[in-house]
Amino acid sequence: MGHRQSAGIALVGAVAGLLILVGSVGAGSTASIKIGEAGGKYHFAPATTFVNVGGTVTWTNGSDAPHTVTSDAGSELSSSTLNAGKTFSHSFAVTGTFSYHCTIHPYMVGKVVVLAAGVTAPPTDTELAVGAASPQPSGGLAVLLFLVGLSAGILALRRFRRAA
Repeated sequence: MGHRQSAGIALVGAVAGLLILVGSVGAGSTASIKIGEAGGKYHFAPATTFVNVGGTVTWTNGSDAPHTVTSDAGSELSSSTLNAGKTFSHSFAVTGTFSYHCTIHPYMVGKVVVLAAGVTAPPTDTELAVGAASPQPSGGLAVLLFLVGLSAGILALRRFRRAA
């Protein structure tokens, strides 16, 4: 393996790790909530959703009845009536817990927990909604991947130097 090829491997490993690190720290999170029906009752699934500041949550009405997404207190969440197949999205600018309900079916309740940027969300309390975003690597995982890529590049350089 030539010196240029080894240096290229080191550079590619370092850059790939760095891109993973930057992407996981700087990316806004997204979440999907499905409005569904089970056992004759409508519900939000998952009932508790986590996003980071700047993240967006999208509610999709997968039932046959109209629903709303309305804040329990304040006016953070205030959708129009969502008929079957319609969606409502909201981006959260501050941390906190935002409880909400459906004004048509007041027993339907849920909450969005908005975490600080870079904080990894715990697992959801119920099944993932259909079409939910894939989880992003946590900051710790991104750093580990960066270090693995960097180490691979360093090992390739050492092999080249021993062979030379």
